[in-house]
Amino acid sequence: MMKVAYIDHTARWSGGEVALFNILTHIGSQIQPLVILAEEGALADRLRERGIDVRIVPLDDSIRNRGRNTVNLGAPAAAVRLLSYGRKLAPLLKQEKVDFVHTNSLKSAFYGAVAAKTAGVPLIWHIRDHIGAPYLKPVVAKAIRLLSRLLPNGVIANSHSTLNALELPRSKKTLVVYSAFAKAIGDGIAGRDSGAFNVLLVGRLAEWKGQHIVLEAAKAFKDNPKVKFWLAGDALFGEEAYKQQLQDTIARERLDNVSLLGHVEDIQGLMGQADLLIHTSITPEPFGQVIVEGMAAGLPVIASNEGGPVEIVVPGETGLLIEPGKPALLAEAILWMLNHPEERRKMAENGIKRVKEHFVIENTVKDIVNYYKGLQATS
Repeated sequence: MMKVAYIDHTARWSGGEVALFNILTHIGSQIQPLVILAEEGALADRLRERGIDVRIVPLDDSIRNRGRNTVNLGAPAAAVRLLSYGRKLAPLLKQEKVDFVHTNSLKSAFYGAVAAKTAGVPLIWHIRDHIGAPYLKPVVAKAIRLLSRLLPNGVIANSHSTLNALELPRSKKTLVVYSAFAKAIGDGIAGRDSGAFNVLLVGRLAEWKGQHIVLEAAKAFKDNPKVKFWLAGDALFGEEAYKQQLQDTIARERLDNVSLLGHVEDIQGLMGQADLLIHTSITPEPFGQVIVEGMAAGLPVIASNEGGPVEIVVPGETGLLIEPGKPALLAEAILWMLNHPEERRKMAENGIKRVKEHFVIENTVKDIVNYYKGLQATS
């Protein structure tokens, strides 16, 4: 049995942490996980409930919450503190005799590298972010690309789009593994016979997620009482100002057809009441886990035609792909879906089939375990 230390700087219930939870709760008996987090939170609580060993080694909030693009006079001091924190983890890795360190976020990739190198343990970076503009400043992206060549023994990416952005040499041991669906898959089209047409977007409130694009598109449906827009998600990482901007726009434009639902615990239940899932990121989405969840629930999808969604949605078969950041195009696509119920039904059926064939958790964990074995054989 291999013992793997999974390291993350946050315990908030966000995309990367949900994906990690799904992996760890399905990884099987060949792997003994040790999870090291920098804070308490929902991820820690849910992992403990499933009997997984979780250790909290606190990291100062000013460092843990520092923005990924913050390059200023405080950067050197922050880097020193992050390196010091990494050295602090090394004795724990030695004590627990771990076989690998598997980092789950960009921030943990850096201090996890210090911990792994200090402890003499092979290191795997799991990259879940698009390493490039506009998500990252060019200087930050360039630094991460360089370090991804030098520091980790292997790199896992959540899509081919994410891996390609790293520009790694072929000699680097890499794996593309999708953030797979880990719940029961539906057997038919979602939605309810209520006379309404409910358009759902799920994701934390952040400008790059494109909720403001949805509000602009929603203006085209103000006179159609059938169409409702549900935005599920809340501000998580210092994005309260953006949330207020959305609220102000809804009030100013009198968008009574838009509801900000905040954090929704039962996303699958909400999807079961929706008729269409939209995904409106205006920068390349690394993967798009919620798209898979929507397809598994029997929802046709409209998504941006950049990044990970291109690897999930088959245009004309499971949904539509459109140019991001264009409210008029989004409104046009929504109207098409509204006016083509039979095509929507067929897309829903095809989406369920595609999830079963390509995005189930069993395939994900099998690929990861085999990757560990291959890396162990060459380490």
